[in-house]
Amino acid sequence: MLLSGERSEGAHSARELAAEALRQGWRVSLFLAGDGTAHTGSMAPLREAGARVVHCSADAAVRGWDRSGTPGRGSFVDLGNLATDADRVLVL
Repeated sequence: MLLSGERSEGAHSARELAAEALRQGWRVSLFLAGDGTAHTGSMAPLREAGARVVHCSADAAVRGWDRSGTPGRGSFVDLGNLATDADRVLVL
């Protein structure tokens, strides 16, 4: 789960951890919430590499950057499902 905004190390850390996990054959899911929804576009390569990347569309809308048709639009219901399926959960 990524909560960190644009000027933080969180997005870089999430992207690098997820990319390495994918390279090692792990199943990766990433939920973007709060200010973390700003990183929807920069996380697209992870989605293309096989990760499930979902962002809270309500959080993005409040911040003015939700776009209809953006891949991975979701809600905290999706976070619950991702967490239930996960072996490990990191919050950045």
